[in-house]
Amino acid sequence: MGVFIDEPKYPVIDKAPGFWKTVGNFNRNDYLWLAGYSAVAFPFGYVTGRSAKMAIPSAWAALSIGALGGFMMAYSHSSGRLMGMFSNDGEVETGLANKR
Repeated sequence: MGVFIDEPKYPVIDKAPGFWKTVGNFNRNDYLWLAGYSAVAFPFGYVTGRSAKMAIPSAWAALSIGALGGFMMAYSHSSGRLMGMFSNDGEVETGLANKR
């Protein structure tokens, strides 16, 4: 586990959340990050691969990278909310804080 330099500004729900707890805590905005990165990456890959006559493989590769980047952003935001680094009013309001 890492060491935090800053103190959490919001209630801490889990100071070291696991993978499945973090993914299970994804909210609508997290899924929008994932979808947004993926949606932008596919046409970008298609356009950049056109000059080398590899538009379709390039688009799929870019989609994979974009989806991974979107997942990492969503994961970062979700774990930050659980650790109290980002605003976690929704988690506290629904009682997730009591289900440690």
